[in-house]
Amino acid sequence: MTEESPAKRGDAAWKEERESIARRNADAHKRALEQKRSRASLAAATAREGLDREVQQLRELNSRISKQRGRGVR
Repeated sequence: MTEESPAKRGDAAWKEERESIARRNADAHKRALEQKRSRASLAAATAREGLDREVQQLRELNSRISKQRGRGVR
């Protein structure tokens, strides 16, 4: 037979509840931090893609300008 431990009372119950709340808060903080990091990395990746696209467009534009100057068209 297994005996159940008696319900905690007074200070013991209060300390257990406080520790439980502290653990829940710590877990929530970790999840929020992970989400924040995920959003930040997604935003950084999107910004990099935009910059890469802009650099490619500028290269193509400069290439066209160079070709036109080579032909004497201004």
